[in-house]
Amino acid sequence: MLEVCFSDSAKGGLAMAQRCGGDVIGGAVSVITDRKGLAGFFAKRKVLREYRKRREELHKLAVPLGGSRKDIIGLSFGLSEGDIASPISEGDCPRREELRSWFCFDRHGEQEDFASAADELWDSSLAGLRRLEAQPEEIRLWVDNLPDTRCGLLFVADILRGSRTSIHIVELPERFERGDGTVVHYRGWGEVDPELFGLFAAAGERVLTSEEIENFSEKWRQLQVQNAPLRVIVDGEVASAGLDWYDDLIRREFPDGSCKAAEIIGRALGRQGIPTGDVFVARRLQHFIEAGELAVVSEDGRGFYSAVLRRA
Repeated sequence: MLEVCFSDSAKGGLAMAQRCGGDVIGGAVSVITDRKGLAGFFAKRKVLREYRKRREELHKLAVPLGGSRKDIIGLSFGLSEGDIASPISEGDCPRREELRSWFCFDRHGEQEDFASAADELWDSSLAGLRRLEAQPEEIRLWVDNLPDTRCGLLFVADILRGSRTSIHIVELPERFERGDGTVVHYRGWGEVDPELFGLFAAAGERVLTSEEIENFSEKWRQLQVQNAPLRVIVDGEVASAGLDWYDDLIRREFPDGSCKAAEIIGRALGRQGIPTGDVFVARRLQHFIEAGELAVVSEDGRGFYSAVLRRA
């Protein structure tokens, strides 16, 4: 069975989920504290003790997915933003340019070749798309409520509409209660411990009906006709929207004094729960500057995220 997800983070989680539970998954943990001396030592030891206990609990819960990495397809096209009416094709196309623009945005004045990284992600996603277009016998979609994922679900349904492919779906639970009583709310599969992928699949995997596939496909075609600059989730459904859809949420994080752009972006994504990438919020901040709602206090040449902003 092919495992299909819609972000590189989820793809990495799936790769680890295939083998978890049997052998201990390697990893590293770092503890940062402002405590000094013995207070810092004991604080770190407490955190490490809690971490090891958590890993042991996850190890007991683990249900390995099996399979191999070549069975995992990541369609990281970011379909909630930009042109979706134009076909995704070899060579240059609007979707590829959109992807490159996210990677190459001047966040911190980096000198790395992010265009190459964008091309690598593009090639991987395009290769996965071609495998789907070949109509495999069986696939499993890992679906959460992020706009990119929900658009991906509709996109895949349209590709496989009327095909012989059996489409399984695992929807991310809204909440998960740990053994210690802590309730975890996930935004996307990229946040889920690999040990829990198989557990959630065992509890909630199902096969899409032909009627569901037809409905999803039809919805995607409607969105393509509208071809709005943005797609959002409204009452559990994907809807077309303008670029200003999240503006009021971003405005809530405008500083009373001044702060770096990166701080506003981080709070908008974290506290306000805006389900986009950081570059989308950064571009909206640039729009607010151009519109006179924000002003640039200072820039140090280290990219837009380091610019200090204030209310105009």
